[in-house]
Amino acid sequence: MNPEPGTSSKLDGEDEENLKGTAGSIRKILPGTSDGDSQLNTSLRMIDRPTVTQNNTEYIVYLREYSILSEYNMLQVQDLRGIYIIPSAKNSFLWFGVLFVRQGMYQGAVFRFTITLPDNFPDGECPKVAFQTKVFHPLIHPHTGELNTAAGFPEWKKSNRVFQLVQFITKVLNKIDSKMPAINEDAGALLENNLEEFRLRVKNCVKESLNHVYDTPEIDDAHYIKFSVWNPDIHEPIRRKIYEQKKQEPEKLARGFSWVQPGSLQPLSKPDEPR
Repeated sequence: MNPEPGTSSKLDGEDEENLKGTAGSIRKILPGTSDGDSQLNTSLRMIDRPTVTQNNTEYIVYLREYSILSEYNMLQVQDLRGIYIIPSAKNSFLWFGVLFVRQGMYQGAVFRFTITLPDNFPDGECPKVAFQTKVFHPLIHPHTGELNTAAGFPEWKKSNRVFQLVQFITKVLNKIDSKMPAINEDAGALLENNLEEFRLRVKNCVKESLNHVYDTPEIDDAHYIKFSVWNPDIHEPIRRKIYEQKKQEPEKLARGFSWVQPGSLQPLSKPDEPR
């Protein structure tokens, strides 16, 4: 029977010695903080977005890194289709992304973007989203490529998650909402007053994005998402391996001891098996 929280249980001699040895090893590896707390206890409290206070400023870097790791793990389990995101190998506050637009006016486009987390993440303002690909869109600045995230997150709260921001990125490119405040005035005016011209500009934007899919990366980073032209000798075997159906082995069901022949109801009908 497991002890309830807040109660104590008695250990036998051997378990107690093992526990003491383990605790001693942990204390050597994880030194205590200035307020007498141990790093182990601090780690145990880091279940979800730990709060950085004056008492744990010595571990502020580790707490931030843990928050970012937790955020990325949460993003990975979401059903986000047509979009690929990975943190930079050199800076965990910078994430690289590529969006393959599957519907709407921008269908067929391939847009590169970055997400930059604030220095005091998970506190602070909404992460910054900037498109590296030129995108003609009312919510995207024509010169900086920055997305007007305030249209979806007027106030970034600590309860907000990065995957929600990614969902917003996908949403605004799949379906344009003319009611959202435009920071690209030309795009906003055309969307409202000349839809045909707006569609033409978007079509050119989509075409231009495809012309830069294979460009040499401007950023020297091992995690930068790169694409290469189709090479049958290299890519075809990989494609076949992905799409070929794996032969499923028949499931082997565990059977207990029985003296009944399968398909028979007669007791002791199963012949003895040679040993």
